[in-house]
Amino acid sequence: MNKVKKIPKYMVLSLFAILIIFPIYMVIIGSFKTEKELYNNVFGLPSMLNMDNYREAFFGGGLNKYFVNSIVVTGVSIVMILLLASMAAFALTRSRIKGSKMIYLLFIIGIAIPPQVAIIQLALQMTNMHLNNSLLGLIFTYVAYELPFSIFIFYGFMQEIPHEIQEAAMIDGCSNFQMYRRVIMPLSKGPVATVMIFNLVAIWNDMIFPLVLISDDALKTLPIGLLRFKGMYISKNTVMFAGVIIISIPLVVLYLCLQKQFIRGISQGAVKG
Repeated sequence: MNKVKKIPKYMVLSLFAILIIFPIYMVIIGSFKTEKELYNNVFGLPSMLNMDNYREAFFGGGLNKYFVNSIVVTGVSIVMILLLASMAAFALTRSRIKGSKMIYLLFIIGIAIPPQVAIIQLALQMTNMHLNNSLLGLIFTYVAYELPFSIFIFYGFMQEIPHEIQEAAMIDGCSNFQMYRRVIMPLSKGPVATVMIFNLVAIWNDMIFPLVLISDDALKTLPIGLLRFKGMYISKNTVMFAGVIIISIPLVVLYLCLQKQFIRGISQGAVKG
């Protein structure tokens, strides 16, 4: 009887699984087809594993150049976000700063501000600072927009660390920075993985900021590079599918490497405020 009651739940879960898996299936098989095969047999398997689309996307379409730009922007941004967010959360939770709750709330307000609201003012500000059309300006923008959420993650976790650990470290002669580096951060592998994965997905796949702030083709990132395969007069869908697969590989690999820490970070309360 209990199994019968679970049938509707399994049907709903199966439907969600199909809705998620089917687009992935279409992209994967489409990346190995020719344009003619794609239009003649949209849902069928390719006649052969054709790697020409991947070669054209990576080398002919310039994704190799955009790949480097995305790695630089994403890597530097994540390192800065991890460093600044963890230090800010440490200062707000472990030290007796007057008005720390208010400072924390001011950081959290940033989560509620969508980037589209301030995109025009941001572009003008970057122009005035001579940071438009540069990877450095793009990095500063991502760090500023991703810090509130990252501080929220670290703050929720560090707040749960017993103060007895801090007192024991102080008795042993640890300074604040030594306590941050040797005590708090080694305990924060879960939040670090959580912040890293969330920000990697957000920055790696972002199209808004590079589209507005970058005009030089040599400085564009991967999502903007995909637009080259889709135009008014020409459309290379199979090559674009291959480009999507290429872009997705680093995200999948990093998640597989950090999934244990990511799940641990959530289960330990990393997303609790």
